[in-house]
Amino acid sequence: MRRPILLAFTALASIAACADAASAQDAQPKATQPARRPAAPQPAKSAGLEEIVVTAQKRTNTAQKTAASIEVVGAATLARQNIVQLQDLNAVLPSVQLLPFVNSVQIDIRGVESNFIDPRADPAVAVSVNGLFFDRPLPTGFAFLDVARVEDLNGPQGTLYGRNAVGGALNIITNKPTNQFGGSITAEGGDYGENNFTGILNVPLSDTLAVRAAYQRDRRDGYLGNYYDDENTDAARLSARWVPNDRLTVYVEGDFVHQGGHGTVQESYPCTGSRPWSLDVPGTSFYIPGVTRPVGCTDFGGGKIATNASTDSYVQAYQGQIDYSFDWFTVTSITGFVDTHQQWDNLPNATINLNSTRANNYDYSEEIRIAGHDQATHAGGFAWQVGAFFFDSTGDFLQTTRLAYDNPILRQFIGAPSTVIYSGLPQDSEAGFVQATYGVTDRLRVTGGVRYTNDFKGVEQPGLDKLQQTEDHFTYKGGLEYDLSPRNLLYGSVSSGYLAGGPDGGSPSLPTSADRAPVFFQPETITAYEIGLKNRFFNNRLQLNGDVYYYKFHDLQITEPGTYNTEAGGSTLVVENAGGLKTYGFELSSQLAVTPADHFSASVTVARGFYDGAVFPETPAGVPTTTDIPAGQRLVNLPLVTALLGYEHVWNIDDDKTLTASINTKISSSYPLEFGTPIIPEFDTQRSYTMTDASLSYSFDHNKYVIRGYIKNMENTPVNVYGETGGNHVYGILAPRTFGGNVTVNF
Repeated sequence: MRRPILLAFTALASIAACADAASAQDAQPKATQPARRPAAPQPAKSAGLEEIVVTAQKRTNTAQKTAASIEVVGAATLARQNIVQLQDLNAVLPSVQLLPFVNSVQIDIRGVESNFIDPRADPAVAVSVNGLFFDRPLPTGFAFLDVARVEDLNGPQGTLYGRNAVGGALNIITNKPTNQFGGSITAEGGDYGENNFTGILNVPLSDTLAVRAAYQRDRRDGYLGNYYDDENTDAARLSARWVPNDRLTVYVEGDFVHQGGHGTVQESYPCTGSRPWSLDVPGTSFYIPGVTRPVGCTDFGGGKIATNASTDSYVQAYQGQIDYSFDWFTVTSITGFVDTHQQWDNLPNATINLNSTRANNYDYSEEIRIAGHDQATHAGGFAWQVGAFFFDSTGDFLQTTRLAYDNPILRQFIGAPSTVIYSGLPQDSEAGFVQATYGVTDRLRVTGGVRYTNDFKGVEQPGLDKLQQTEDHFTYKGGLEYDLSPRNLLYGSVSSGYLAGGPDGGSPSLPTSADRAPVFFQPETITAYEIGLKNRFFNNRLQLNGDVYYYKFHDLQITEPGTYNTEAGGSTLVVENAGGLKTYGFELSSQLAVTPADHFSASVTVARGFYDGAVFPETPAGVPTTTDIPAGQRLVNLPLVTALLGYEHVWNIDDDKTLTASINTKISSSYPLEFGTPIIPEFDTQRSYTMTDASLSYSFDHNKYVIRGYIKNMENTPVNVYGETGGNHVYGILAPRTFGGNVTVNF
């Protein structure tokens, strides 16, 4: 595998090295602020590709000049493919998989993920909205309101983003208030009873102050049995921006989202006899120790997922950002508060059984950055930033576990109902960081950065000692970048990241046997090596980027059913370390503007990942035991090959009318859904698939009115992107074929 990777990268480097530097001129960045569902995209004035401005490295730069693997999805693409929720990004980000789990979204980048549903452990991908960091997995309907762009930063970002970024970072940037009055109204309908409404209003109150309000109402029946995976969300955002002079900018924002409906569940498809998007369960989908499993996951006949669930969750977030520019540096302060309340009642789930859950979290954060104005694009140039981050959180978590299915035979194998209470889950984190880039020559730059973090985590359970753990960590980044020509950038880096450890639960005064969960779990760490190329050719018409990476993990964190080392025992979800992991691959992406009206895009990712092997405790059927991940077993949710193909054409009917058609296909090879043993390959594997989206937009009266129709997952392909340890045979599934349309009035 390594030889084809190196050959592909060498070929790409040779093309870039032969580029004609004299004919290349850098395109100027163009900042845009379109609405959530903007007017149909207009053709560019020339056939060249536009530059996209990003802030992924916490400095303003263009995506092509950022020495990192980054994918950017702009507002036009979001509207064209009707991407209105986080999980919809599966169709446009080649290295990312997103799955609704219970009523939040788990994010996987290059196979690196975490599946935690309570705040004892941290997500593996750092998510931020307009610079405000979210420590909890986001609800499925949150944040995708009036979005300007999404930045996917691949690989560990431990220096600038901290402990939650071993897999990378996902930045959601919304439209800010402007000094021009305007807005939009969008009404949408589709199958599964979909009916949505979005309203956006931007009002300048003076020459220096503007406010912006946005509201979104989404309703849809469930994909699973017309019940689960439904949508019942209301979201709102109010923001204000004050720019009294050319030095000071003040931005404040308040977000609120409420999510009702029935929530999400996992299912047993593709076990024998199962059907995708149904509530039928052909067997237990649980591994029962000591029982011989017939082929087809049908040990005990089968059952049906009960339809008596409800979810009632909300998130409210408030932030204020102040930027003040001095003569040679700018100071930025981002202060935030996030209140997360999640509630599931009698939610049947084949992994965590039938349960009622309550979770409350109150997160406070403060980030202060100082960044110099100099650029490192010339010899002696020095671009630097230094900062500090403070995070404080309090929370609680309660879960009552019952039985999973209406199948009485199961009751002799699944343990009695249990209740887990974390009456206190305090967290504190303080960090300081510095990163700088120095221009050695006009073409060569060197980057170095380091971050020091002190973490505290605690767990309080009734009747048990309070548990707490404090840790110190250093993460770093070192890199080189070289301009082969003004449009061709070569870069390389070595970096590190980590997920904090912490107390899991149980009693530290009792011995911990091999089949019981440890009281504390250890930090997960990663070291990453990366080399990449970014190129523009043919008078800025062709973009061709490539990236090669290698990751090494230690003490991988997972969450599984387990039993604490208390006298009463009790089965619940525990956080454990599952040994090491190696993963590597290469990515190629391209865009081609054949004419001002024709745009092609294509990308391919080839990746491999393998567990080093580990043995850990598990309680899959009410009985404490141990399970193992065999050395060399493939990493879950990581296809060997993933490709995206897209084409867009714009017809200019006359001066004020355009018709835009687009089609996009995702192609994926097979990948494992579960790890450990026992594994049944024909059930615990997602087969190779294609998934195609298409849309047609008609814009008239100078984009005042836009009519758009779309179809998603044209093939009606069942795609699973999430599993558990071997023997459970339960998975999360993406949406089936859907279609609909919307009408937008811009004013």
